[in-house]
Amino acid sequence: MKEKITALLMSLIIVISVFSFSFTSFAEELDTPIDNEIIEEYQVIFDHTSGINIIGVTAKCNGSMTASYSTNISITLELQKLSSGSYSTIKTWSDSRTGTSIGLEGSKVVNILNSYRLKTTFTAGNETVVVYSYPS
Repeated sequence: MKEKITALLMSLIIVISVFSFSFTSFAEELDTPIDNEIIEEYQVIFDHTSGINIIGVTAKCNGSMTASYSTNISITLELQKLSSGSYSTIKTWSDSRTGTSIGLEGSKVVNILNSYRLKTTFTAGNETVVVYSYPS
């Protein structure tokens, strides 16, 4: 009888140890941050940035791009205003050249009671990327 009780206790200790290890491992996995960042990769476009800031009654827009090698590059900034649930372009700036980098800035007086965004189109060689930026 004593052997049965000892065997039962040992089995119970083993089962509890296994479950305890499983819960500990699962908890450690939950504490590990998950990196869900999407990294875009292009063959020609090396880097691109764009942004819009509304300072007072002026929207200041900018964008820049770097290509991996010298090619035809262009950038177009479109200041867009939200009206009746959709955005429409109210001002456009663009520039193009042959090379590896390009930058563009523009500003426009706006009504601060409306919502705006910046649509930036980057083109390098046969690649095109469109980015939407919102004021912070």
